[in-house]
Amino acid sequence: MFPAALTPGCLHRENDLDVTSRGEGGYEINDIAVVSPTRLLVTDYTNDTLRLVDSQNGGVVSQVSVPGGPWRVCLTGDGRAAVTLPNEKRIQFVRVDGDTLSMDKSITLKGTVMGIVSSNNHLVVSYQNPCRVEKITMEGRVTHELNNQTAGKELFKWPNFITTSHGGHIYISDGGTDTIVQLDHNLQVLQVFTSHMMKEPAGIISVSNNQVIVAGNGSHNILVLDTTTGTMTSLLGQAEGIQGPYTVGWCPDSQKLYVGLYGEIRSLNVYTRT
Repeated sequence: MFPAALTPGCLHRENDLDVTSRGEGGYEINDIAVVSPTRLLVTDYTNDTLRLVDSQNGGVVSQVSVPGGPWRVCLTGDGRAAVTLPNEKRIQFVRVDGDTLSMDKSITLKGTVMGIVSSNNHLVVSYQNPCRVEKITMEGRVTHELNNQTAGKELFKWPNFITTSHGGHIYISDGGTDTIVQLDHNLQVLQVFTSHMMKEPAGIISVSNNQVIVAGNGSHNILVLDTTTGTMTSLLGQAEGIQGPYTVGWCPDSQKLYVGLYGEIRSLNVYTRT
């Protein structure tokens, strides 16, 4: 069930959530996917792993080695997760069977793939060099493409994270243009959102058909975008422990927000809606 609205003051900070294994050194948590109210998937770029984390007590339940620098992750709705490997120009599928992770097939793409989200039995992915967004089948066949040339302007400089709403709209955060781009399911541009309060947007997650949470990496805040009005409101800032937020996850069942900060971290910030 989605909240009617997220407003300033509605999120209360809880204890940070440990997402590491014993004996490891540095970490770089690049993305979060909420599997259930008790389980999260996180990508650890530094240690080349995808981790299944206990979101109630902390700690790693299961992990698999994903060589090549796992970057973004999404659930595909068929008992699997898809992980982008920009260094390998590849997507790796991982099976999520209860508390067990296991490697599945992978597909090779034509470019440095970054963001990823599942949409209507397809994947929507973003690329660097050159910047573009594609809708592809689970086998890697391109069905739709959007780039700066087809858009007729420099729409993307750093298409970073992607999310999709239940209504089928796709949202892409671009840290190079300080914008959130809204697309339809055929990758047609619907709206471009910006705000003086949002700098270098990174992690992004839809929490209803008209609310999207955005991590303002350069503005050091967590914002909520009302997609019906284009209004952005700051939900959390430095006073609530937000410093360089990079990735976000939202659990509609527990009404919890998970925030990963930029750089090498051992834990996620956790906020519960009150």
